Amino acid sequence: MMSGLASINWRDLTEAAPVVVVCLLMPLTYSIAEGIGLGFISYAAIKVMSGKGREINISVWVISALFIAKLFFL
Repeated sequence: MMSGLASINWRDLTEAAPVVVVCLLMPLTYSIAEGIGLGFISYAAIKVMSGKGREINISVWVISALFIAKLFFL
């Protein structure tokens, strides 16, 4: 399961930070879905804050918005 981490570009912080968030939050929240959802949110937020918001696909925006709605409204 951890073999996919070898293909991550660890030199690009905007790619590596969301991976760390997902890897830490999945066991801490006892939920794979929560960890992945917060990973999507952190990916979009970090890309926007670094000025690389145009690199984000529309599907990532939609999934991030759905997870944000789930966190705040459910």
